[in-house]
Amino acid sequence: MSSDAVLTIDQCRKLMHELATNDGFRQRFQDKPAAALVELGVPFHVVVNLKASCLVPNDHLSSKEVFQDAHQRLNDEAAQRYASMMIPNAKIGTTK
Repeated sequence: MSSDAVLTIDQCRKLMHELATNDGFRQRFQDKPAAALVELGVPFHVVVNLKASCLVPNDHLSSKEVFQDAHQRLNDEAAQRYASMMIPNAKIGTTK
């Protein structure tokens, strides 16, 4: 059975930030990824429906620098998306 549960962009940002800056969280995520995600505020029903491979304890995380870079790229991508958003310009006027 496969799941289509995913983290939101905000949850991904928070996860990348914690993995880049918080040694205690990094250790908890390494040991018990599901519990660490719930700690971040990811709803339990989302966590239990993530792919099982996402929740396997990992004895080696990438360096903090790798997560800092990923966090920055995620922020840059979001900034580009919003910066290029076309804002509708509705004009309401009177006709003569």
